[in-house]
Amino acid sequence: ILLSIRNYNVEQWPQDDDVDYQRIIDESITTIKEYNLDGIDIEYPGMRGSLCKVPNPGPNPNGFIWDKSNDDKFINFLITLREALNGKTLMLTVGRDVIGNLNDVIDYLNIETYHNSLYQNLKKSNNGNYKSHPNSPLDVYIKAYEDWNYYGRIDSKKIIMGVDFGNTIQMIPNENIRQVQTVEFPKSAVLFDFNKLKLIDQFQPIRDFCSGADSNLYSWPWRELSYTALNKSERFCSINTNFLNWTRKFEEKDNSGTPWLYSVPDLSVPFNHLYVSYEDISSLRSKLEFAVTNSIGGMSISDVSYDDINNNLLNFMQPIRGKAVPTTGGSSPSNEGNGKSAPKVSDNVGKIKKGIITGSIVGSILGLFLLAICAYWYRQKSLHKYEAEINPESTSNRVVSSTTVIQITTDDSSNINELASPEI
Repeated sequence: ILLSIRNYNVEQWPQDDDVDYQRIIDESITTIKEYNLDGIDIEYPGMRGSLCKVPNPGPNPNGFIWDKSNDDKFINFLITLREALNGKTLMLTVGRDVIGNLNDVIDYLNIETYHNSLYQNLKKSNNGNYKSHPNSPLDVYIKAYEDWNYYGRIDSKKIIMGVDFGNTIQMIPNENIRQVQTVEFPKSAVLFDFNKLKLIDQFQPIRDFCSGADSNLYSWPWRELSYTALNKSERFCSINTNFLNWTRKFEEKDNSGTPWLYSVPDLSVPFNHLYVSYEDISSLRSKLEFAVTNSIGGMSISDVSYDDINNNLLNFMQPIRGKAVPTTGGSSPSNEGNGKSAPKVSDNVGKIKKGIITGSIVGSILGLFLLAICAYWYRQKSLHKYEAEINPESTSNRVVSSTTVIQITTDDSSNINELASPEI
């Protein structure tokens, strides 16, 4: 169980004051000792900078973002924090933006590669239109790993790849969403009021990490989506025809490797389409295959409570002990790492989608049989146990969140860490 320092106001993060850095360390160590925690998970302050397409550091019309010239000071802060942890775990949560000189400082690097449509919404096309994007595309997932492994020089065994059971749903006024997931649309063309939907109680607004973005994005957790729109009897790979007349698509030409749904909720406005980009067994299989073949340290799940009551997604992520992820044969894509040409993401995407992954994978993916039985119960218990008070005068506002980490091992040892942690 790790103390999570995340979702803070980047503008309040100390940039020049060593006293503030030391205060964060002191408060964190005090909290760890008080609750007997196992370490710290901290978010890189520049995690959202380049993803939000804001070109200039510091205050700007789109809000304050991290100045990358402060990266060295942040790394020095991590070095001091690691010393203060005295052998406890230090995990850094990041996006796709790479910083260097971390491999010897951190124990794990947790890479979040979802909510892609949210981060991309500030990037308009040349004619001023917005674009839709899949929530957690396979090519972005692979590119993030390869960048951190090659340019960031982070060992594969330290990398944790994040997946999301929350998904994204938005209104797209473009009929081309029936064929591809990335389409242009003018903001002014969105005429539909989400509050008119009976489903609105199932949606969770996605917090706008990018200041100035107007994405109108919601999360539709798998637990509701799978029950309402999908057919359980066919492993959720077909739609439930009793509600809203959904259509399921799984087109791989865009390299996303993710399914999506669309529906026209109001026939009087036929060009408005509800668009849902989500993870299911078919998309998770590709991500798991990539993780195993590249000996990645594990996978994280942003919110385990978003799974359905039978934990279908979690159960799929726990293959039989000692065996690899179910797949067809093939040869493992090489990952030479440092000192050679950077790998091409298109090559890895192609090999995974064609199922050309072979070779024996020694070891196992961690069994989740205990997690599948008690994940939700344990999470709720942890939330109550470690809930902390919010201190508005401090840069560390403590709230509660959870991340589940599935470690992938190459020996007979197994270890499952469910991190339900106060956030600062």
